[in-house]
Amino acid sequence: VGQWWYQDHEIDVVGLTDEETLVVGECKYQESPLDYSALTSLETHTEELRWQPSGGGTRTHEYALFSRSGFTNSVQEVATERADVRLLGLDDVVAALGG
Repeated sequence: VGQWWYQDHEIDVVGLTDEETLVVGECKYQESPLDYSALTSLETHTEELRWQPSGGGTRTHEYALFSRSGFTNSVQEVATERADVRLLGLDDVVAALGG
């Protein structure tokens, strides 16, 4: 797990979950809710990752959006409709760390 960048493309979190799946994430510590453009930007940057599964299969992606100030309705709707998008607020991160 770490961050990744190449030229104009940057991803805050990139992690391998198994042979073919990447978890990619965007982190925003701002006072306004994270909006849909953060997800579309993350998807665009993810397309530029130059990683392929070692077994030659097709890679899949899981998207994690982290936000200090919550999420707009448009992002919440997408997360409800798509199994590959997770929204994590500050409380979720603190709870995951055992706090």
